[in-house]
Amino acid sequence: MKKFLLAVLVYTISLFGQSEIEVYLIDSYVTPEKPHKIILSFFTSDSTTSKVILNEKYEIEISNKLSDMHKTEIPLTNLKFDSLYVPFQIIGNDKSGNQFKSEKYQISLPEADELLVGSSQSFFTVCCFGGVIFGLPSPTIIFNNKESYFALSKEIPIMSFYSSGYNYPSGYLGIEYTYIFNSNTNNTLKLGYKHIFQTDLIEYISPGVSALTDFKGGNGFSPELSLGLFRIYNVFTFYTKYSYTVLPSNNLLNYHSVSIGLYSNFFSINF
Repeated sequence: MKKFLLAVLVYTISLFGQSEIEVYLIDSYVTPEKPHKIILSFFTSDSTTSKVILNEKYEIEISNKLSDMHKTEIPLTNLKFDSLYVPFQIIGNDKSGNQFKSEKYQISLPEADELLVGSSQSFFTVCCFGGVIFGLPSPTIIFNNKESYFALSKEIPIMSFYSSGYNYPSGYLGIEYTYIFNSNTNNTLKLGYKHIFQTDLIEYISPGVSALTDFKGGNGFSPELSLGLFRIYNVFTFYTKYSYTVLPSNNLLNYHSVSIGLYSNFFSINF
């Protein structure tokens, strides 16, 4: 029992030892002209020291003195990356010596092959490849009245709403087309809003709701829940989604669906 209480005490002390410092990004971009540099500026909710970790590989000091305003220019001449999207995280210590870590952000590199390791592909080729991957439909299983159907779906975010410093939008409007095989109703189209909550365990949790039509007079709505599980090349997020479709005109046609797919906001208008 004493060992258990001691373990709880140690855990509690370590938990409170984490500094609750908030980081507010001001600028985070790469200059288009050569030699390329990262321009990074932010302020913290209290005076801290600061460093930035690029691509989980390069640790660069920003300020070794306590300050609530932080700014740096990082030359990219000797840095190499494997993607046009580079993740970074800000770390440091507060007045009491407690370490803080920001959420993970990302920064986009310009069209510059010299910044990419082993890259001989043009930016156009990379975009075309990304477009092909993005266009892949999502395999979907639909359950209705003890019957199951296979379907292919594709969702495209059309308007994304960002909060400062987030890897993902806080929410987005999207359209989704689904083709259902061997069913009396083959086609459905959804328009809906999805909200994104980023988490430490997985990439995000996203509840949403959509209005839909089956083009045969059947209209309804569909609440859903998506889990963003992991990122691929910092561009796509592999997700799984559950939804329940309600057709008020005929409740016998209500159905459940489960799908997997890739999320990206390539073609979205960002706000």
